[in-house]
Amino acid sequence: MASLASEIEKLADLKAKGVLTEDEFTQAKAAVIAGDDAADTFEEAGADEDAVPVKSGIGFMTFWGEAFTLLEKFGNIPKDHNLEWRQHLACSKQYDGASLRDGLTSTYETEIIFAALMLGVNWTIFLSAVDEDAYEALRGLELSKVRFWLPVVGFLSIVFSWITIGAVYLLLVMLAPVSDANLPAFVRSSSVMNCLMIPNIFLVLLFYASSFFFALAVCVASDSGIMLGLSALMFALMVMMLQTFMTPMNIVINAGCFGDTPAIAPRDLATCTPDDVDAALRRKALATVRKHGKPSGLLFSSAPPGALEELYAGAPTMAAKSARRRGRRVFGMKKRGAVSASIH
Repeated sequence: MASLASEIEKLADLKAKGVLTEDEFTQAKAAVIAGDDAADTFEEAGADEDAVPVKSGIGFMTFWGEAFTLLEKFGNIPKDHNLEWRQHLACSKQYDGASLRDGLTSTYETEIIFAALMLGVNWTIFLSAVDEDAYEALRGLELSKVRFWLPVVGFLSIVFSWITIGAVYLLLVMLAPVSDANLPAFVRSSSVMNCLMIPNIFLVLLFYASSFFFALAVCVASDSGIMLGLSALMFALMVMMLQTFMTPMNIVINAGCFGDTPAIAPRDLATCTPDDVDAALRRKALATVRKHGKPSGLLFSSAPPGALEELYAGAPTMAAKSARRRGRRVFGMKKRGAVSASIH
């Protein structure tokens, strides 16, 4: 085993080459000097006699088949719209209400901005694309005509946008007065979890309704097979985009990346290639799935309790507390002030 000085020298070389940032170098150096407690913790967790062994070299199809839920495989709905995602977030921040608040508010602020933009886009397209012929097909209940579905799908996309905006607004108002000390318990209650899920359900409906609305609008306006083919290409690209994000979002959940304990020890991470990191995270995520199982696949399916307990049950370390305090000083007050101003 290399001496302490040689290990620190290697880290310094990686920093000089730009592989490590200043913060990453400092954290890795501290871990080496302290004996790398994070690595020991990770190794002990990996050596758990109850753990299910996972072979190296996990391919996409293996990970897709074992780790993905039904909605991820066939519904093209990422994990961030599932109840499982919110349960992992709440459990991982159970000792730090400020970080939990930052995670929730930043997520839902992004959603309300997206919904507001889509509301404007859908309303503009609706006014320009829905003509008298479309209304005539609607009044005549001519279900076989594309023009019948143009105002129906367009109006639904507008309604879903408006409901999403209203749900996020009520959610932010509900969370704003809750203290940091009580927020972790408050968020983990079933009634609050249901409220957290409402904007995401309508956001999924908004996304797919808007996509079909765009395709219907261009197909009706052009009355051409070329636009039909381009619309099919749009949906194919959407599927490819969503499937690309499925794997890292699955890794975030099942590898415990929400937690304070590093999924890969800093000393090991400093010498890993991007492919090495991806392989290690996939192995850890798949080991969690094989040991504890996965949700049934529905949006309201709960995360396996055993996985939540194993990934987040430990008390926070002093290093994690210190990092959170630094992050809270930089971001916490600004974030809470921005949310308060936006609501009131």
